[in-house]
Amino acid sequence: MEKHQKIYKLTLIILLVAITLVLPVITIIRSLNMPEKPFSETENRYLQTFPEISFDTITDKSFMTDFEKYFSDRFVLREEWINIKNNSDRLLGQKEIKGVFTEQGRMMEAWKGYDSNLVNRSLAAMQSFADKYSDKKMYFMLAPTSQEIYKDTLPKNCGAASQKDFIKLCYDSVPGMKGIDIYSSLNIAKDRYIYYRTDHHWTSLGAYLAYHAAGVDMGYTPLSIDKFNIEHASDSFRGTLYSDTLDNSITPDTIDFYIPSGGETAIRMEIQNGENTNVYDSLYFRDFLTKKDKYSAFLGFNVPKIDIISQATKGNDNGSLIIFKDSYAHSLIPFLVNNYSKITVLDMRYINVPLEQLGVNMDEYDSVLFMYNVITFSEDTNIPKLNFLAK
Repeated sequence: MEKHQKIYKLTLIILLVAITLVLPVITIIRSLNMPEKPFSETENRYLQTFPEISFDTITDKSFMTDFEKYFSDRFVLREEWINIKNNSDRLLGQKEIKGVFTEQGRMMEAWKGYDSNLVNRSLAAMQSFADKYSDKKMYFMLAPTSQEIYKDTLPKNCGAASQKDFIKLCYDSVPGMKGIDIYSSLNIAKDRYIYYRTDHHWTSLGAYLAYHAAGVDMGYTPLSIDKFNIEHASDSFRGTLYSDTLDNSITPDTIDFYIPSGGETAIRMEIQNGENTNVYDSLYFRDFLTKKDKYSAFLGFNVPKIDIISQATKGNDNGSLIIFKDSYAHSLIPFLVNNYSKITVLDMRYINVPLEQLGVNMDEYDSVLFMYNVITFSEDTNIPKLNFLAK
């Protein structure tokens, strides 16, 4: 076995040396003769363009820095080589690839801790916001990711941190908000399809369980699951964690839309992106189902602000709700529209002007929900902007 590993490593080294010598030349020749694609569908991101060559960019070394990024993004057969490299790491026993654990047919985003100073700034800003609008019902929902729910499948001594403890710490740190326990419902349902296998989000079923659990704390009566027809919108979804690893051994995911049995709740959705506002009559963007970024079929791309006016379930209208969120909320909101006649969705990552300038008047809302997953919340540098934007 040891002899075979040595031969394998030697072969890999020779192959990498050949790649290092030959591929830069081929890549440059190809860039001169073929149009460059600006976006990688597989990795769901924009690629580095060929850097400008000038006296300044050469002398300040920015050309070489950008060229290294360009070559890394565009060398010939790049995705194939990445797949080979990741597979070789797995064969050598490496359990974590590009920040992703893959165990028992499931990819899980690795989370090993957080910056307490950053998190404390976010929590302090949220408490200050709750104090300022103490007349509003304030709620805080932190969703565990699949790493936490399936922690028993992780490699020993992998360094995974406890998301359950983190959620409790955060809830305890913001006494002005009601912390919503969705952890228990998700943990009980761990054997069901509540997280995607190749993506960091929860599935529509996971979002439904959160919606159902939150009804107790938020004061609405959730629709029972038998009140929905389940539309299997796609069975070929490969998400963000696949983009990181390019591991084809994991079964692609299914995207489900939960449509009320009487038809999709009548809505008017206004999406504000910069100076443009577009109006839609559905929460679902089915065009994305033919693209790599299929999760964006829920509410579309991340944007600064979305306003949703709906015909909430008769006799179960809890009024108006404003949500500060990450993308986990996108598959939760199609359930909440059945219980709130107006929902405004804000993504602090894209907001740099006072909320009033966005057309947000806090007097118009009955309730406020902060809805994030643990990993995004722990890394978010934008929540403290509340101190300046909510005046």
